[in-house]
Amino acid sequence: MFSTEAAALGLSNYPDHPDLVIAAGRALCNKILEPVLEHFGNFAITFGHQCHQAIETGKLKSRKSNPRSSSPHQWDRQTFGDEVYARVDILPFCVADGEVSKHDFAHWLMHTLDVDLLMTWTRSNGFCISISPRPRRVWFQWGSAQMGEPRREVFMGADYWQRIYPTLPEHERPKFAPSHTDGRITWTGRY
Repeated sequence: MFSTEAAALGLSNYPDHPDLVIAAGRALCNKILEPVLEHFGNFAITFGHQCHQAIETGKLKSRKSNPRSSSPHQWDRQTFGDEVYARVDILPFCVADGEVSKHDFAHWLMHTLDVDLLMTWTRSNGFCISISPRPRRVWFQWGSAQMGEPRREVFMGADYWQRIYPTLPEHERPKFAPSHTDGRITWTGRY
């Protein structure tokens, strides 16, 4: 629950709805963090819950959400009512130490766990992982066009779910499938 960014703003990072934040933390632990710990070993949580006030204040204005934004780091935003929609950022030590490639770690996450959205960055070993009651099952990596990298490279998205997934043998398919959005990054409809 501690946030250095919120603390720098003089905020406690206390949630608006503590019960929802506890449920989200529990779900993140059960669905993502404990399986990662068991399979790969230790990791650092680099960003977790962010309270509404911190998101809307000061230095975090760059993350300020528009009225339709989901802001999954605010675990009690209620994008899906009382259903859990949450995000956590981790740095797996096995990836940072070069024991497991970033791609292999991400592939395991997407093929083994109930992941909504996975984001990585070309020059970082951090992983931004979301869970949702209506998983998009999307995995992409952000890059820098100024450094000659693709702005966004999609590893699992619409093309994967619509064209590749149907042709895969059963043993090669992700455990949790298919996508609730056909692999698009955004949901359609009202929740």
